Order: sequence, then C-alpha cells, then structure tokens
Amino acid sequence: MARALLYLPEPAGRSLAARSVAGRSLTVRALVSAFRAGATLVVIPEALRDTAVDRALGRMPALAAAVRWLDPDRPDTPPADGEPWLFVPVSAVVDAVSLRALLTPEPPAQGAALSGSAAASAPVVLAPANLAARLWKDAAACRPLGPELAHHIAQAGLESREAPGVFAAVKDEAGLRRAENALYRRVGIDADSGVDRLLHRRCSHWITRALVRTPVTPNQVSLLSFLIGCGSIWCFWDASPVSAVWGLVLYTLACVVDHSDGELARLTFQESRFGAHLDWAIDNIIHAGVVFGIGLSAGGPVAIAIAIVAAVGVALSAWFARILPHEIEVGEAVGGALKDMGNRDLFYLLLLGFVLFRWTAPLLLLPLAVVVAVGSQAYWIGCVDRIRRSRAGGGS
Repeated sequence: MARALLYLPEPAGRSLAARSVAGRSLTVRALVSAFRAGATLVVIPEALRDTAVDRALGRMPALAAAVRWLDPDRPDTPPADGEPWLFVPVSAVVDAVSLRALLTPEPPAQGAALSGSAAASAPVVLAPANLAARLWKDAAACRPLGPELAHHIAQAGLESREAPGVFAAVKDEAGLRRAENALYRRVGIDADSGVDRLLHRRCSHWITRALVRTPVTPNQVSLLSFLIGCGSIWCFWDASPVSAVWGLVLYTLACVVDHSDGELARLTFQESRFGAHLDWAIDNIIHAGVVFGIGLSAGGPVAIAIAIVAAVGVALSAWFARILPHEIEVGEAVGGALKDMGNRDLFYLLLLGFVLFRWTAPLLLLPLAVVVAVGSQAYWIGCVDRIRRSRAGGGS
C-alpha cells in the first residue's frame, strides 16, 4: 500500500487549492482521490486546511481518520516503514482512477509518474520513501515542490504511465474551466445506453452544473425524478392520444433528472448505499408503473391481467439484473442478448410504439401489451436459464 502527500506544485497553487471545481475545492478533490486510490495515510500541510476541507472530512469519517496534518512548526517525520509515497498536487484535478494507474500493475522500485503531469507543472508521482523524507519539511511549509519533483522524474528516469481517468492541471481561471469540463466528460457510467449518452447525459449536465453550487442532495434529486415519473405513469394510465405524448415527455424528463442525481453524487462525493437503493427502487417503480399503464390502455379485463403480468415481469427482471449481474456476461451471445433486452433504448422503442398506435391504430394496443408482457418475463427467465447453464457447465 502507498501513502499520499498532498503538495503545492507552484506558488500560485496555494490560492487555487481553495477554488471550487464542480462543487468541491481542489484540495478536497485531491484528498478524496488519494484516499480512494488506496492511500492508507493522506498527509496534507496544515496551511491548506479551511472550512470546505473540514466540512468534507466531517461527512467522510473514514477519510478523516486517514488524514494527517503537517504543522510547519512541528513537521515531525514521515513513517519509517519504507512504503512508497504518492505525491498529489492540490492545484490539479486528478481522479482516483488515474492515481491507481501508478499503483497497478506494481511499478518499478524507483516509482512511476503520470504521463504529461511534469510538463503541466503539476507532477503526479509515486516515489520511494526517501524522497518523501527529503521533501517533508518543505511540504509542511507549503513551499512549491513541482520543480523538485519534475527534476526527480527526469533524473530517476521514472516509468511514465497514462492517466486512464481525469488529469487536469490548474494554473488560472481557464484551467479551472478545463478541469470542470474534464470532470463532466467522465461523469457517465458504463451502463449508459445510446439514448443515455445522446440525450439524457447532454441534458442532465445542465441540471447538475446548477445543482453542484447548491445544498441540494442527490437523494432530493432522486425524489424529484420519482415525482416526475409518477406524472408519466398517470399520463400512460388508460392514456388518451394526447396524454400518451405527455407521458413520453415526462418519462424523458424523469430520466434526465435521474441521471443528474448520480452525477451530483459522484461529483460531490455524496455516494451512499441508501442513495443507490433509492435510485434503483424509483427507477423500477416508474418502469413497472408505465408498463402497467400501457396495458390498461388496451382496455378490458384481459388487458388488466396482461398489465399485471407485464408489471410483475419488469419488477422480477429488475431484481435479477441487480442481484446477479455477474451471471450475465457481456462477452457471450446469450449474455449480450439479455443485456440488450434490458436496456433503456428498447424501452423507448416500446413507448414510441405505444404513442404511435394510440394515435393511429388503437386496436394494436392489446397485441403490443402482450409483447411487453412476454418480453418482460423473457428477460428474467433468460437470466435464470443463463445462471443454470453456467453452473451446470462449471462457469464455461
């Protein structure tokens, strides 16, 4: 395991460290990134402590327990256990993914450096303990260490590693904007579908950019998404042609807001298990409610039964997709097909088909409801079958 030392790369870095990027100061971002990258100890000069840092540490007890403040009058000495040190500049945005690239795979004994960081005057370095000992008092006094670290990179011939995540040095106002834009470009998740990337994320960024400057929490945004989604369900419930269109509009808006809550959580480090459960529950209540409303719109007792079957299928499919994601392998034909069946793009096709049929061919609503019911059952049944065959074949 490594330790982390947060440092000033150049004189202007001290004032920049307190500046906010996407709702959190550069110092707070450096602290969280170092901790999430795996640093068991995060050392930071006392001079960089401010209310934003204290507030962040108050919300993250595990991080607070890992932090050690460097007093310039009594700088002590670094731990003499020989562990390597991550040097993380406080006037830069470097995420945990990029810092972990210096730790995995295991670097050479002399360490490694993030590619391009020295040229940007904000070296991100993994170095032996003796370098930390040599620079310890300068770090405590908040003296700029950028030139010294850049010299060390060149002299020691450190291995250069690419940043797979975000790295953006900040030297001025333009740098702050570039760093913020870099964070927003990386705020999506692997599960995003085509519609998510082309529509929802493009719109949710505007909401998130406004919310990061407010005390609004991700869970409050999730509840707003739920209220909008309930409006969509109401519109689809025994829908008229006009209300079907409004249902589609409100569903899209609910999705945009739903994406914003996750972005806000990731950008401001407010992720929580409760928030993840809440977001999942809201998402699937909306989907089940919309599917049930579509079934009811077909009319008659048979349609009610089909609507119930479809809604139950959506709930079961969501459950299986959540608790057994490791059983559905994207690389295999069956696993890939199951993933495709469960993505949001296909759900949009269903909604567009419903709106079209409600306007032009109401008699086709019942067959559409049947297709939805069968499809919703097919997903979770396919998951069960995939799991059964995987276990019977020893995971092959």
